[in-house]
Parts: sequence; C-alpha cells; structure tokens
Amino acid sequence: MYHSLPHLFPVHVLHVDDDVHILEVTKAFLERSGHIRVYSCSSVQEAFEHLTVYSVDVFISDYEMPDMSGIELLQTIRGHGCDIPFILFTGRGRESVAVSAINSGATFYVQKGGEPRSQYAELSDKVMKAYRQYRDQQKLRHLSRIFQVLREVSDTIHGNERREEVFARLCSRITSEPGYQNMRIVLFDANGNVTGVYHAGLEEQMGRFLSYLQAGNRTSCYKKALQSRSGPVICAPDETCVLCPLYSGHHDAHTLTVRLEHAGTVFGIVSVTLEPEYARDPDEQAMVQDVAREISYALHHFLLQEEHNEMENLIGTNKKLDILNTITRHDIRNELTAQLFHYDNLLELSHKYPEIAPDVKELGISLNNIQEHLMFSDVYQKIGIQKPQWLSISRIIENITQSHGFGNVSILHSTGTLEVYTDPMFGKIVINLVENALMHGSRVSAIQIRFVERIDNGLLIIEDDGMGIPDNKKKVIFERGVGRNSGLGLFYTREILGMTGMSITENGTYGKGARFEICIPKSCYRFYKGEELMNALHTSFAGQVHADDS
Repeated sequence: MYHSLPHLFPVHVLHVDDDVHILEVTKAFLERSGHIRVYSCSSVQEAFEHLTVYSVDVFISDYEMPDMSGIELLQTIRGHGCDIPFILFTGRGRESVAVSAINSGATFYVQKGGEPRSQYAELSDKVMKAYRQYRDQQKLRHLSRIFQVLREVSDTIHGNERREEVFARLCSRITSEPGYQNMRIVLFDANGNVTGVYHAGLEEQMGRFLSYLQAGNRTSCYKKALQSRSGPVICAPDETCVLCPLYSGHHDAHTLTVRLEHAGTVFGIVSVTLEPEYARDPDEQAMVQDVAREISYALHHFLLQEEHNEMENLIGTNKKLDILNTITRHDIRNELTAQLFHYDNLLELSHKYPEIAPDVKELGISLNNIQEHLMFSDVYQKIGIQKPQWLSISRIIENITQSHGFGNVSILHSTGTLEVYTDPMFGKIVINLVENALMHGSRVSAIQIRFVERIDNGLLIIEDDGMGIPDNKKKVIFERGVGRNSGLGLFYTREILGMTGMSITENGTYGKGARFEICIPKSCYRFYKGEELMNALHTSFAGQVHADDS
C-alpha cells in the first residue's frame, strides 16, 4: 500500500462564485483550520486569469453564473487537460445537476443551504479528501512511470547497448518525471578515482562539477552515502554544502544519494535532486533505492560481460598461440633431428681430428639446450590453460612411484588427505624435485615428502638424505641455466609455482641432504574430510562384523 505524499499546507483552493457574500463566508470558514487558503474570484474570466499565474490544488465553483455555468466551466477545464479536483458547490438540489457534474469529471458535489457550520464542515472535509485522493493518484502514476523506467533499464541490460547509452537514457528518463530536477551517476575505481559520470539536468553546472570531482573532492552527501548501508542519504542544502558546485541550483530542493553496490563490490553513487515533498516521501526513497539496485546490477552485469569478452579474446589468442607454438616446435624438432645426425658424424670425426673436439663438444651442449627448451615450452604452454583443481598430494606421489622407476630409493610421504588448489600440471613439479634429488644427491636412499601447517600458510616439504646443496649455491640453483640436466630445471619450477601463487626455497644442510619447501597460501590447501569419513565407516563396519562373528 502506498503512502500519500507529504501534505503541503496550506492547500490552495480557487473559489469562483458570482455572489461576493458567499465568497467571503466560504473563505472565512475554510481558512479557520489553517490548512486551507482560499483565493476568491467573482467571475469565470477572473478564475481563468488566476489559473494562468498561480498553481491550484482544488477548484470550487458555483453552478449558476452569468457568463458560464459551473458544469460548462468544468468541461472547459477538463478539455484543456487540467485534472485538478473540482467541487461543485451550489444551491441547485436537482439530481440531474449532480449527475451531470459527476459525468463531466467533478470530484464532489456539495449542496448549499442548511446550517452553515455543518455545511462548511462538509465542504472543508471534501476539499481535504479531494486533495489527498488527487495526490495519491498523482503519486501512483509517478511511481508507475519510474517503475517502467526500471523495467526498460533491466530489458536493455541484456541487449546490445553500451553502458554509456543505457545510463544516459536512464538519467534523461528519470529527470523527465515531475519533481525531479537532475540526476547523476558517479563511478569510482577501487582507489577512489572517478571512472565515469552520467547525468541529466546538470548541463550548465557539469563542467565545474567534473573539475571538482577530478580534483579529488567529494560532496558531503557522496561521502555519507559511500559509508551508509541503511538507505538514501537525504541532503537539504545548508552551510555545509556551500562549497559544492551544485549548491547554487539546489536551494529549493533536496538530494537523495545512494551507494551503488552489488555482491560486495562498491561501484560509486547515484544522486537525484527532487522537490522536498518527493524527497521526504518514504515510497519515493524506496523507489530511488530500487533504481540504485538496478543500476548496481547493471554495472555488475557489464563488468561480467567485459570479463567474459576479455576471457574469450584471451582464449582465442591462446588457441592461436598454441597452434603457432605447436607448429614452430614441430619444425624445430625436424631441424634438430637433422642437426643431431650431423653432430653424431662430427663426434666420430673428432676422434680422428682432435683439434675439432672442443667445438663439437660445445655444439653438443647447444643442441642439448635446444632440446631442453623445446621440452619446457611444451610443458609451460599447458600451464594456466586448464582451470585450477583440488589435487590430492598423496595420489600424485603414488602415481609417481608407480609410473617411475627409482631403483632402491624409498619414496616416503605423510601428507594424509592434503589437497592443493592449483594447476593440474602441479604433479610435474613434484616429479621434477624428486628426479632432481636422485640426479644430484649422489647417495640418496630415501626421499620424504610431508606437509607442515603454519598460521598463515603451509609448507610442502620434499627432502632427501643425500649430499645436499652447498651454501654458496643455494641462491643460484633457481636461476636460469643452472642444472641443465634436471628435467624442467629449478628455474622453471620456481616460475610455474609463482604462476599459481606459491614459492619455493631450499633449506637443507649440506652433507645431510637437500630440503625443498613449497610455500602454499592458506586459501589454496585443505584436508579432504570425505576419505577420513569413509575410513571411519569402514572401521566401524569391520568392528560390527567381528562383533557379530563372535
């Protein structure tokens, strides 16, 4: 149910009657309450002249007048599109007059005569009732039009129009409604910088207003709205608004400002300047909040659309690069095969001609590097193509031990149900570190993999009992070109981990073994409870079976 607009007293009544005495008495009675102010006219012509200059809330007219009857006056007013309440106040008591008045668009019919106090009490009641009904009807039409604007915006969100077109039209439509003077949508980025301004009704002040915003200034109502979650901020211009570039045009108006927010993201503010009676109305405030919610959703939609378009473009680019890289690697491998054939021939000749042996050796190293680069580019290209997944570390280790032959070296792990949210290629990182230990550890007999949980993160530790890494080499092992025969290489391992938000360090003791620690952010690991629950159920079931057997 809608509340009526706040009543603006006094109610302005225009009374036309050719009897001056009736005009005086009516004015005296109706103005006693202080809620009504009567303007008296002794002729229809005088009433028309008054209407062209002053606004009127309710019209009271006699029926019989020299130049025009009350019914004809009513029909003339309605014929010009004026729908203000009209009360026929007449001594004529015929039913036909009342019917004609109502059929012509009269709001009420009040008959003169009888006890004056009760007669004018009825007229006063009819004036106030007609006034309230008319304002309620105006409000319903107004809110219906605003609601229609919201529907139009909602429909255009999913169309082909750009954000600028949608918001510019919304501002124009809102300010075309009675009571609305101007509207502006101001968008900010995460750092508080202005990223967009859409408006209507501020053409003359817009240049000064934009300069004010771009200089880092914010109006007091903007500051309050960005901090408020309870509803629109109502601003009636006072001394705190003197420095606002919009102050000069807002002396006789109020401003409603609402924060634009959706799904926890604050986009900016929307602000409308209205006549005070609208700004104070709870339903009008609720409608402005609905407008803000619709704009916020639209901004959220446009943001998702931009991200989607960027992702589509990125996927398209990645596909092209993938095809190009695949073709390039294929061609390089073909050339490399031919080069390796010639290298083998040169290697045999180096035994006969020792003077070329150093060059042949360097050529072999170069060809080996090319092979490593090809292998890495093949692996690296796949990083980030697939969405991150929750990967079970124990399953990765078990797959490694089953698919790789490590001789007499034991692979021990105590990671339990640990899962890491990372790129599906993470398994190759673990394989690379294990192979690195076997290749450089000299006397490795066991490799242990375990997990340590800390306050802000977790450590996946891969350590061996080999020789370890000298202190003077700990800082260089992750640099490019170090460890050429170590699979992906520690440089590539560090780079790939960095892409997934992780880091790696080596903290072993030389002579006792290498110790690689992968630091995993708190949000990127978890302990899967489903497996523990299944184990508990199996244990419980087994216990029940044994109890039944006994």
